[in-house]
Amino acid sequence: MARVTQAHIDARTQDILGGAMRLFARKGIEETTMQEIAGEAGISAGAIYRYYPSKEHLVRAVFDGCNRGAEQLFDEAAAGTETPLEALRRTGRIAWDSIKDGDADEQTILNLEMILAGARRPEEFGQDLRELARRRVALLEALVREARSKGEIDPTVDPRALALTLMAAYTGSRVLALDLGDEADTEAVHGMTMSLLVAFAGVRSRPAQN
Repeated sequence: MARVTQAHIDARTQDILGGAMRLFARKGIEETTMQEIAGEAGISAGAIYRYYPSKEHLVRAVFDGCNRGAEQLFDEAAAGTETPLEALRRTGRIAWDSIKDGDADEQTILNLEMILAGARRPEEFGQDLRELARRRVALLEALVREARSKGEIDPTVDPRALALTLMAAYTGSRVLALDLGDEADTEAVHGMTMSLLVAFAGVRSRPAQN
């Protein structure tokens, strides 16, 4: 019997995750079956359980994948930037540009499905979803806190409150783009949000204590 390589396992894992994400967005997490995901991934119904022993394991793997994507966005934004404020601005630019991607609607629906799964089944998925949200906010808060400590942002600003405000503006823009389509001027929202950030950056003072 031919030995299964790690490359083959990794490729099949990505096929399954991709199939699950598409179906979760198309049908909803609750309505999607493992058999349907296997078919979408191009493998047999029995083979999928070699990679994920249950649907719950697969759902959590999708959560983890989405979180890694968010962390990659922050890494990409920080690369090549000289200041934390510049990294914040670039993070916003990359995030809002993603709303225009071809699969943006599908990704937004998937994110909403994940939130609903955590609300409907809090004992199974609630903690995972909260941790994912906390990590995203923490990444943004860390940039705000660093910018504040370097005197780039008003030292009286609450880093967590500003991080939550920026995250809310981005999340709301994604939902509005899904709901209103071209009527939702997400670029204008981005401009207003960055203006808010610049307003906080207008006060230069001695570095705040962390």
